[in-house]
Order: sequence, then C-alpha cells, then structure tokens
Amino acid sequence: MSGTVSSSIDFDKRGKESGYLQAGDSTNNSGWAIFNLPIHSINSGPGPKVLIIGGNHGDEYEGQFAIANLIRELKVDDIAGELIAIPSVSFPASFASTRLWADDTNFNRIFPGDENGRIPQKIAHYLATELIPRVDVVIDIHSGGRGHHFLESATATWSDDKKYRSDLIKNLNGWNTRYSLIFPSHPGTNESSLLPGYVASLGKSLFTGEFGGSGVTSATSNRITRAALVSALKSISLLKPDWHSDSYDHKVAVENREFIDMRSSDTYHWAEEEGLYQNKKRLGDRVEKGELIGAIHFPDSADRKPHLVLASRSGTVGVIRGYPRVKRGDCLTLIGDSYSDLSQLPE
Repeated sequence: MSGTVSSSIDFDKRGKESGYLQAGDSTNNSGWAIFNLPIHSINSGPGPKVLIIGGNHGDEYEGQFAIANLIRELKVDDIAGELIAIPSVSFPASFASTRLWADDTNFNRIFPGDENGRIPQKIAHYLATELIPRVDVVIDIHSGGRGHHFLESATATWSDDKKYRSDLIKNLNGWNTRYSLIFPSHPGTNESSLLPGYVASLGKSLFTGEFGGSGVTSATSNRITRAALVSALKSISLLKPDWHSDSYDHKVAVENREFIDMRSSDTYHWAEEEGLYQNKKRLGDRVEKGELIGAIHFPDSADRKPHLVLASRSGTVGVIRGYPRVKRGDCLTLIGDSYSDLSQLPE
C-alpha cells in the first residue's frame, strides 16, 4: 500500500468519475507540491475488472489517443464490470515528445517502484500495490516511439508457463489485428521490472500491443489502435458486444492474420557504427539472408562510404528504425519468421 500517492477517485463507487492520482512532490518552485496524474473510472458493478494504460513511454501516442477518446464516449451502461484508465501515465514525457521522463526514468522498467522515490517511481509503486492487484486484466498500449516503427500489431512475450502462455495467446487473438508479433524476454533486462513482466509475475491477464512508431501518429495507426482496443474489451466481456461508436469509426476488417516470430537470436539487428541510418526495406517486406536492408551514413565525412547493413536471416520485417540518428549498439530492425497460424510456431 502506498503512503505517498492517493486517488481523488473512489474506485468502489458505482458510476463514472474522472480525477487524479496525487503524489507528494517538492520542486525548485514549490517546496510543497502535488503531482496530479489524470485517471478515470467507470464502474457498473459485477464483471471483469480492467486497467488500461497508455503513454507508458511518452512518445508513443496511439494508445493515449485511443484510451482518451474511448473513455469520453463510454457510459456506465456500456460496460459490465469495472474499467480504470490512465490515458497517459508518463504525460510529462508526452508533452516533451520524449520516451523518458525529464529525470531519465524509463517508466516501463522501474517496477514495482518505490513509494519514497521520485514521482514516476511513486506512481509505479501505486500501480504495483494498489491498482494492478485490484484488477483481473491489464492492457498496456505501446508504439515504437521515436526510435522505432512497428507494424501495427498485437504483441506477446513468450512464456515458459504453458497455462499463462495460453492466456496470452487468447488475448493476442482478442486484439483482432492483421499482425501479431511474438517476442522473447527483453534482451539485457530484468523482465519482472517491466510493467508487463510485473503484471505477469502476479498472474494477471495481460494484453500488450505496438501500434506504430517514429514518435508520430497517422489516421491509419489511430484507427487500428482504436479498433484493437474495442475488440480487446469485447473479447473479455467488459464492453458489451453490441456497443458501437457513432462518432469514431473503429471497424477494421481483418482477412488474413500473420504471426511473426521474433524469438530467434538473429532477429535483432544492431548498429555497428555511429551515424544516420537509412531504412531500405518497408515494414512487412519479405527479405532473404544477406540482402541489403539499410545503410548508416556519415554526413560529417566528405568521402566515407555508407556502412551497409545486411539481413542476418531471412524473414519478414516487423520493426524498422524510426529516428535516423544511431550509435553503436542501437537496434536498427527486427526480422522474424512469419506464420499464418499460431499453432505453427515452434515450441
């Protein structure tokens, strides 16, 4: 239980409320201050309890827009259960168009937080001890941010726990997206320190997705995200099956689904030089091992030729570089095996 963050909303109260998570703060301009994080609650009584989070990383906007628009439209009678929504959990970073908070905190990697830490750590601790334990399902909506651009897709991190994996797959299908990306544990990261990893450690049902990137949104990425969120909420019977919006078209027809397996060790392609990266393949392109997929340019050198980046494996391009500036060790692209059915994936 948090001693440094409180909510202006009574989550047990029936109805629709908007308010703030309020964290004690102290700044250069005010020795006593309160940080206010917007939060929403819709409670109709018995039914699934769901927490939706957008803006985990500040420069990932599709989820922030989809959640905010949906919350404004929903009425208490539209749902069966309880919905808690934080459209932009890292909104100071969203305003700054940065992935990280001003103190360089990556909100997605600080769980279970610290009630006596800085503001993002306090917020993470409140989520970890108050909100996530309260709900049955957590929906965490991402996009690639400035650094990367994803196929608009449902995502899942492969679990060795077959029972939990079965739930992840059910939720992966619940998004009803054209593409789904299957990932291994994040390289070089304590999985349980990530928000989705912490949710998984508690055994809570989890939806994750990546719906664009490059720090921008498009009409297409916004529409796909909105449709996926509506589909996900209907798949868990929180949103009533006949609900529709008159003001926002969220119907996206999906004919042939594609599942891209990103678990191979040669999926990730890393920068070996510092410079400006040029993508030479599009998202969804099929490439062969050894094929040219990009080039790192050196604009500060008069006669140096670009460093060519070749595919280390054959497969489908699921992620490309969003922001051209790269340093050695930055991720450039991800290529994985594509399947038409999840049952085809190897164990």
